[in-house]
Amino acid sequence: MKIYVIMYEELIQFFGKLGTKYFWKKLLPLKELVEKSNLPIIYEKYIGKLFFYCFLSLNIFLVYFLYLFIIFWKFNFIISFLSSIILTITITSLIATIFYIYPFYKYNKQLEDIERNMPLGISYMNIIASSGVPPKQMFRYLGEAKEFGEFAKECERIYKYINFVGKDVISSVKEVAFRTPSEKFRDFLLGYVSTMSSGGNINLYLNEESKKGIGIYKEKQEKYISMMGFLADVFTVVLIIAPIVIVIILTSFSLIEPVFFSFEIKFLIKLITYVFVPLAGTMFLIILKKIRI
Repeated sequence: MKIYVIMYEELIQFFGKLGTKYFWKKLLPLKELVEKSNLPIIYEKYIGKLFFYCFLSLNIFLVYFLYLFIIFWKFNFIISFLSSIILTITITSLIATIFYIYPFYKYNKQLEDIERNMPLGISYMNIIASSGVPPKQMFRYLGEAKEFGEFAKECERIYKYINFVGKDVISSVKEVAFRTPSEKFRDFLLGYVSTMSSGGNINLYLNEESKKGIGIYKEKQEKYISMMGFLADVFTVVLIIAPIVIVIILTSFSLIEPVFFSFEIKFLIKLITYVFVPLAGTMFLIILKKIRI
């Protein structure tokens, strides 16, 4: 078992060197995002996995489709060969695309989470600092506050740089500031560093940033509540009142004529009940999930 693991690691390392050597220009945006999105893997190893699985996909799926078309379905060789190549390239391209866009997805998700939790996170930071807790312990407590999501993880990284790597507070904060995906959080951390370096009042800085953040948070919350009120009205009309009214009208119409615009009224009622309402409800839930404070 250990031999296979060693072989796998060596193959990943080989493909990583190959990819970074010959495709480094095209992979530069990916390198930055892999580092900034804080994936639990180094860039070279990630590239190695990308190229290794693409290489594996090319070989396995080409053999599989050739066997399927020629041996199993007994198609013409040329058609089978061309079809196998097209399908194999399509699947391999899909695998490469997933590997390529995942850091972008992770980066954007992390960015949204940090900025959503920043106002309350900074307020909590202000409370801790005001009680006289040293910066090192402050970042430790913030890192343990998992309810702040990615904001807490960024603070935890600062604490790890201080506690495990042995860097000072200013260097650790700068390190995270230049790696975080959020420009707002970067500006906040650099402001914190600037205040600390110049001997300014950290508590005053955190208090001002806390007030500013809470003000923005309240505005967003008011807009969110207003949007929820609007969506509640839409939900009531589209998913409750409209289907009931349409079903009543169709039922009444069926007493005169069982067909409406060439469709049976029973079929239309079933279509509304089992297709339209569930689909509209699902779309409504997706919209609700997308709208956040």
